[in-house]
Amino acid sequence: MAVRALNASTAAPIAIQQHTGWRAAERDSRQMLEALDVAVYTTDREGRLTFFNDAAALFWGRKPELGELWCGSYKLFHPDGSPMAHDECPMAVALREGRELRGVEAIAERPDGSRVAFTPYPTVLRDPDGTVIGAVNILVDITDRIRVEDSLRASAEALRASNAVKDEFLGLVSHELRTPVTTIFGNARLLRDRGDRLAESDRESMVSDIAGEAERLLGVVENLLLLTRLESGIHPDPEPQVLAHVARMMLDSFERRHPDRSIELRSEPRHLIVEADRPYLDLILENLLTNAVKYSPARSPIEVVIQATEAEAQLLVLDRGIGLDGTDMEQLFTAFYRSESARSHSAGLGIGLAACKRVVESLGGRVWAAPREGGGSEFGFALPLA
Repeated sequence: MAVRALNASTAAPIAIQQHTGWRAAERDSRQMLEALDVAVYTTDREGRLTFFNDAAALFWGRKPELGELWCGSYKLFHPDGSPMAHDECPMAVALREGRELRGVEAIAERPDGSRVAFTPYPTVLRDPDGTVIGAVNILVDITDRIRVEDSLRASAEALRASNAVKDEFLGLVSHELRTPVTTIFGNARLLRDRGDRLAESDRESMVSDIAGEAERLLGVVENLLLLTRLESGIHPDPEPQVLAHVARMMLDSFERRHPDRSIELRSEPRHLIVEADRPYLDLILENLLTNAVKYSPARSPIEVVIQATEAEAQLLVLDRGIGLDGTDMEQLFTAFYRSESARSHSAGLGIGLAACKRVVESLGGRVWAAPREGGGSEFGFALPLA
């Protein structure tokens, strides 16, 4: 009886001591979890929240009520952006299947609409008998990692695209340079070796071919140099220019080189002044006129119209050529772009209009293209009035 009494008298204090130790261990564990800088929460075996730390509340963007199911996320999504039901979330799967879940990624949306990508680490908790009594989950924010990976993928794709453009560019430039150089070299060699035995008409034709191909070659080189200068940050040095005077001088030079083309200049008023770099302004006009000549029938008229609004001077080049039906007008001013009709009609690099756009915009102006009623095209630019 004495032994039994002793056992009975000591059982309660031992149980109290064990319970107190368990409570202390639980308190220490909670304090440790609270101190962690990573989101941690626990649930019972039914998936109801029993604990979450401040980092979890910050991660979720809200403080859920204890007893809510699965987690405190406002909304969940799969990595591909499709919705994820809360009872399909990694914590729910871990509890339902009684196992750890690893290698999963998901996206949580906060009440304010912001999203965070994360990797969960749900681990089931068992009693000494092995029965699942709940689970603990750690949520690791991988938003920055995903952003860096996306950026690296985008950079790699841009590099591949850049290499493709570079290869295409080198091929186009090689072709555009080889053709005029071949013509110039071949005709010059014939004139040197057999010029005195050729008919006068043949010599004149060959000299004309040399001049034409040299002009074409010069245009390619000038446009490439212009784009390179602008890309490297070298901008035009504008001075006041009388637009009609510059246009008249440019047209006189152009007509001497294209005697078979009729170009009419109309300017009202006649003394519009703009701030522009004269060589660059000449190149813009040269490119627009060359474009009109290239894509319109021989001897068809070309008009150059100068007009004004309250704030800007406008110059329009009008032709009766192949037109712009079905063409994306913005793409026309993209480097190396050439429409289907342009490619089938004439060779070229597709840099002249791009050079015009870059120069005009560097001067604070704008460019445009539009189909003309009755056929043909309108290409124009506008610069602020000085």
